[in-house]
Amino acid sequence: MKIIALLGATALITSTASATFTGWSVSVSQGVLVAGSLSGEHRDIYSVYANFNNSTDVVLNVFDFGRAVTAIQGNQILSGRTGSMQAVHNDNMMGNLDIDGDGINDVYGSLGSWEASNGTQSATQALTDSYVTMQGINLAWGTAMDPSFSTPYGSHADEIAMQLPDGSWINKNAGWYDATPGTPNVVGATQKVKLMQISRVAGNYADFAANITMGYKASGTTTALWGYGSFAIPTPGAIALLGLASAFGRRRRV
Repeated sequence: MKIIALLGATALITSTASATFTGWSVSVSQGVLVAGSLSGEHRDIYSVYANFNNSTDVVLNVFDFGRAVTAIQGNQILSGRTGSMQAVHNDNMMGNLDIDGDGINDVYGSLGSWEASNGTQSATQALTDSYVTMQGINLAWGTAMDPSFSTPYGSHADEIAMQLPDGSWINKNAGWYDATPGTPNVVGATQKVKLMQISRVAGNYADFAANITMGYKASGTTTALWGYGSFAIPTPGAIALLGLASAFGRRRRV
C-alpha cells in the first residue's frame, strides 16, 4: 500500500481562504486490499479534507456538491464537475463486479450507498468504502444527507451531481451535515476535517474534479462562515509522477 498526500498542488486542488478556512486537500492510499475479496481486489482510497488554521472552528455542513457557477467564489469550475467519479461501495451489496474475469465477484456493493454508518458493514469494510462524513472514520459518524441527496441508494450511487442523457440529475447540488448537533464538530489539533472518502478500483485512470461549498463557524459564535472551491482526484499516472518528483526532491537534499 502506498500513501501519498496531495497538498498544495495548485494544478490538482484549488481554493481560496475564507476567514480561518485555508482550502481543500486530498490524500490517497494506493492499492488497499478489500476485506473479504476472494480474488485479492485492491482499491485506491481518496480522502478529501477541509483545512483550517484554527483548531476551535466547528464544521456545520457541506452542500452544492458539483454545482455549476458563473460567479467564481473560490476557483470553482464553471461546469460544476468534470470527469467520472467511479466510486465503489461495500454496503448495500448491490452491483457486484467480476473485475478479473474469474467468475467470482471481487468488487462488492459497487452500486451501494454514500451513507457512512450503514449497519451492514464493519469497521474493516469501511476502510475501502465510499462515503460522505463530517466526523472522521469510525462507525459513529452521525452524518446525514440533505434532501438534495435524492438517491443515496441505486444504480447511480457511483456518481454525485451527474446529469443523465435525458436531462435529469443524480444528486444535483447534494449536501450533508452533522446529524448529532449535541456533539460539537470541532476541527481539533489536526486542523482539518475529513468530508468524504472516494474508493475506486485500483489503477482506474479517470480524472475527477468537483466544486464544493462548506459552512462552518468559530467556536462560541453563531455566525456562519463559508468556504468555497474545487477539489480534484488525479489519475494514478499523475500520482506516480508526483511521487517521482518527491523522490528526486529528497535525493537533491541528501
